[in-house]
Amino acid sequence: MTQEIKILPVLKILKEACFALNQKRNKQHLFWAGSFIFCAVFNLLPKGFANPLSLVWAVGFYVFWCVFFRFYYQKKPYFSWQKIFASAVPSSKMIFITCALTMFMILVPFLPLMMGFKGKYLVFFEGYMSALQSPQTSLLNVMIFSTFFLMLSPIAFCRPYLAWISALQGYSGSVRKIFKKTQGNYFSFLGLVVLLDIPCIFAHEADIFLHCHGFFLVGFYSIYLIYLNIVFAKVYDFFYNVK
Repeated sequence: MTQEIKILPVLKILKEACFALNQKRNKQHLFWAGSFIFCAVFNLLPKGFANPLSLVWAVGFYVFWCVFFRFYYQKKPYFSWQKIFASAVPSSKMIFITCALTMFMILVPFLPLMMGFKGKYLVFFEGYMSALQSPQTSLLNVMIFSTFFLMLSPIAFCRPYLAWISALQGYSGSVRKIFKKTQGNYFSFLGLVVLLDIPCIFAHEADIFLHCHGFFLVGFYSIYLIYLNIVFAKVYDFFYNVK
């Protein structure tokens, strides 16, 4: 017996998440404040992720979202080390998949050289490698990596994220199981990620235009990250038939 393929209604999910964010705002004030503090601390952290203290920040933010989802689904106790450690399995798979595919992308341009293709390809290859070494000034680099990670997101981010949400509730955190449940939804997930990225692009440009030095983004992401996670909670509910 073949499993019924459910196609994710992207626009409906976004609307439901917006409604849920507004409906439960009175119960989420502490999470809004916590999200704001984490975003503000990162904005003030010298060198961002290059700073060793960012690891402490990342662990704290990870635990914060673990508590958020357990609160969202009313799974008591909201703070549970057992469930947090259990959720580390799908989240580590998410990191592994991303790293593996990133390495694949890095190595692919070398294959034609190993196969003997030189001449014009060698000129392109040298330009490509030069562009990657100057990320802040290279439009090519931005386009390549943005497109790559966008195409990668339905596989390396969206599905494992749903498995992570499941594990946090004490259910199966199998990435294979969620891939099976969400088969046929690659372009739906891709569309979802694109729509979620658009406000981030505008917020980034607004921060630059207003010369806010990242503080506009702090205010934006302190709320938007909560909305984004509610979106994925709604996606999880759709595929797992949670009412």
